[in-house]
Amino acid sequence: MSKKVLYILISLVFLVVIFFSRENIYFSIGNYYFGGGVYDLKKAEKYFRKVVSIEEDYPRAHYQLARISFLNARFIEAKNEINKEISLYPDFYKSYYMEGLIAGYAGDFETAVNGFKKFQEYDSFNWASYNDLSWVYFQKGDFELARDIAVDGLRYAGNNPWLYNSLGIALINLKDMSEAKVAFEKALENIDKTTAEQWGKAYPGNDPKIYKDGHMATREAIIYNLDLLKDY
Repeated sequence: MSKKVLYILISLVFLVVIFFSRENIYFSIGNYYFGGGVYDLKKAEKYFRKVVSIEEDYPRAHYQLARISFLNARFIEAKNEINKEISLYPDFYKSYYMEGLIAGYAGDFETAVNGFKKFQEYDSFNWASYNDLSWVYFQKGDFELARDIAVDGLRYAGNNPWLYNSLGIALINLKDMSEAKVAFEKALENIDKTTAEQWGKAYPGNDPKIYKDGHMATREAIIYNLDLLKDY
């Protein structure tokens, strides 16, 4: 092999290494701006799009883009991105949770139900999927299923304020006011045991700057629900 050919081969290998290392760097930078150090959704999206411009099927790139589009209420775009991730990596189960969440907010309740149930096939202990599935059934007007799903979730995550709040809302609509009041009281008791940081963990992908306000807003919503039942 001539020195010239060897030089060309070494150069090609070097370029391939640079090509893929730059891609990984872009993905790492995107994660850094997506709550991995600094929170800046515009910059995070910019770098994730650089990743897919280099390699369309890079793992988790479409997943992250779906999350960002969802947070910006761009639900059609979010749906397209999460569908791409699922088609490429159907065993990455967190995508099904995002599919359910995106579809729920977009008003596609059947897809939302299927997404959350698919997620639970992989992770049946995740309280958030029960809470969101209960919310979807509530949106569909199926208050009995909304109640039953919240109860199921509490079996895995006892004393969870979000699930107790969802349970209370379902019970109000089932005209079971006394039990709804008990559920809201437990929701308030347990939200008061959480911190703003713990609230933030329940809403991954959000700006840490809103954790304190979000925690207070959740507490105020529970108090509002309790006030509705002050005569019971």
